[in-house]
Amino acid sequence: PAAQGGAGSARALRSRAGSIRLPAARTRKESLVIRSLNTAEKAMQMEQVRIDALANNLANVDSTGFRQILTRVVEKGAPDGPVADAELTVAAAAAGRGTAARRTANVPDTLVTHAMDPRRGPVVATGRDTDVAIMGRGFFVVQTDAGERYTRAGSFVLDSQRRLTTPEGNVVLGAAGPVNLDGRNFAIGHDGTVTVDGQVRGRLRLVDFADATRLEHEGANRLKAPEGLEPQDVPVPEVVVAQGHREGSNVDPVDVLVDMIAAQRAFEMHTKVMTTEDELLNKSVNTLGRAAAS
Repeated sequence: PAAQGGAGSARALRSRAGSIRLPAARTRKESLVIRSLNTAEKAMQMEQVRIDALANNLANVDSTGFRQILTRVVEKGAPDGPVADAELTVAAAAAGRGTAARRTANVPDTLVTHAMDPRRGPVVATGRDTDVAIMGRGFFVVQTDAGERYTRAGSFVLDSQRRLTTPEGNVVLGAAGPVNLDGRNFAIGHDGTVTVDGQVRGRLRLVDFADATRLEHEGANRLKAPEGLEPQDVPVPEVVVAQGHREGSNVDPVDVLVDMIAAQRAFEMHTKVMTTEDELLNKSVNTLGRAAAS
């Protein structure tokens, strides 16, 4: 709430400063003050984006298979900058949801971008037959109403038809479609092979991407591929999974807390700069007003 109030105050101050009529002799000096107000506002917006992303990461520190969001500031038109789809900001998500909402960042000449951290999280043994952890590269593929989505969260369940699904009911896909486990006993091998009562029924489908950092959080630990980023099936010899295990979030809470403190302090510093510049502007305007009246 304090951050939102600071951004609103910045806009109000800029509007107020832009409506002031100044004598020509002082125009240059006052324009520098107004420019400082604009610069402080931009910096506050930058830090707010960082704080939102960090809060989202911290909220999902215990989310299965969650991939943290990394932010950076780049100049518009930079040759090594990310694609346009990433030129947005991240809003804080509800705890455990793995959600990352987006909104436009109004920061001229610069872009606040984000990328998904592809590093693997810690793997723990659960003993549940429907839990599967990916030990190498790749993502599970699940079928949703909006199409195929991707996840590292392997805490699966069986639905009424004994299909392997996510807790939200999205069907987990194998190489030949949904994975049916309609027998008494089933097993998932290290190479993803699914056997039911001793008979091979298929293989889990794992895919990877040329640039996995571009994947977008959609919610419920699901990832969406932006336009132009196509999934590629992981070759069978490279598939490594572990049944009865679960991968955790790759968020380090200590690092996130340290970064959040730094971002909060930077935001407060820019707020003080804006307050000081506003006081100078008020003083200058009042002095000019009295001089003109006399």
